[in-house]
Amino acid sequence: MGLNCSYFNREKARRKALYSEITSKEGRLWYSRAAFRKKVPKTRVKRSKKTCRNFMEKDLKKYIFQTGHGKGLSKMELEATSGAEALVDEVEDGFVLEQAALPDPIAHLDRLGGVVRILEVIQSGPATMPLNFEEWVTKAVETEVKNTEGKVRYGVSMHPKSEKVLTKILIGSKKRLKESLGNTRFVNKNFQNLSSVQAWHEHLLDDGAIELHLFQSQKNGKADEKGKWYLGKTVAIQNFESYSHRDYNRPARSAKNGMFPPKLAQVLINIAIGAISPSTDVTIWDPFCGSGTVLQEAWLMGCRSQGSDLAPNLIDDAKANLEWLKYEYQLRDTPQVEVKDATELTAYDIPKDPRFLVSETTLGPALLHALPADELKEIQVELETLYEGFFQNLKKIVKEPLTVVFTAPYHRLGNERLFLPHLPKILGKYTEVVPLSDHQRPSLFFERKDQLVSREIWKVIVG
Repeated sequence: MGLNCSYFNREKARRKALYSEITSKEGRLWYSRAAFRKKVPKTRVKRSKKTCRNFMEKDLKKYIFQTGHGKGLSKMELEATSGAEALVDEVEDGFVLEQAALPDPIAHLDRLGGVVRILEVIQSGPATMPLNFEEWVTKAVETEVKNTEGKVRYGVSMHPKSEKVLTKILIGSKKRLKESLGNTRFVNKNFQNLSSVQAWHEHLLDDGAIELHLFQSQKNGKADEKGKWYLGKTVAIQNFESYSHRDYNRPARSAKNGMFPPKLAQVLINIAIGAISPSTDVTIWDPFCGSGTVLQEAWLMGCRSQGSDLAPNLIDDAKANLEWLKYEYQLRDTPQVEVKDATELTAYDIPKDPRFLVSETTLGPALLHALPADELKEIQVELETLYEGFFQNLKKIVKEPLTVVFTAPYHRLGNERLFLPHLPKILGKYTEVVPLSDHQRPSLFFERKDQLVSREIWKVIVG
């Protein structure tokens, strides 16, 4: 599902239009809740703009976006697609967003690579007060699961996890629900939290079932005792089967050339295009396309995509993967890919506006074991020479500002991160760096345990 613009920009425009509409020379015409929607004046009563704003905000809903690997990266993706103003709270494993009701949460989630669940907040309370979670869960199941034939199935999870409290909630709520609804069953095995995969396999989005999560506010990475507790019902679960299929089952996949996760490609695309709705009017360009992961994800999101790479064998891989994707997902207009040196591109190679450059670039040689620092330094010098040549040339050929979101490698030596030392200087010379974090290097990291080579994510403007 596309996001046409920032939600809060739309709300601002809508409120301004309504405010103008209900103003006359004689005074302000205000409406009752029902009549307001029908645009029928009820009475002439002057009220403050604050009253009008509060009235309009009743249309908003709170959602919890539960994040996957890399919470900071997921936050940046949510801020890009929904607007930073929409984030109203942080919870363990996610963020609370206040926005217009999602007409299709599943389609919305399909666009977000860094989110594993979307939950609609149905109740909240202050963490400073004693809260009856057993009653919250019982009421939610009774309210949300109605007119169901057969056994009612539900699952409950807590963040932060407390096995003792969760056990009490599950046993107590089942006893209450048996009295009110009859045959009920919770699906939590051994009173543990449910993963998104477990919830998917238990079909908890089907009729007669519900998945509930309790989230506590978080501050500086710790539970916020002065914050809130939220109860949310799951409205969308990430389709892990589709991600796995297009990652592991495509015909040309090579560990030697690096395996770029489709979810991460989606995140980078979203950080690049922001709240712009993915469409065939938008082109995602990858001049280091490799086997085509960025191109395939942009294509699935509804964008046009085109790419190139210096290695003919990788272009062959990209073509094979894209043809496979076209058949598997019934797509049209296969992306254009060709052999080109990214450091020797011309102005004719750049797609027309609106276009965004999103790329894995290169991670350097595949490492099977840790190298000594002096050998890693040689590799990093070669990589920095490549980046210098690429961005120097890109600045020459770009006529209009171009947003670039890319990954650069860094190496792990024990517990130490060895970044490309001169990359910030190179970017400062040829681009305008857009901070993605408040780190000394204003970038984000994507790494997994025991990786020898990890990814540093940058956003810059060229031209």
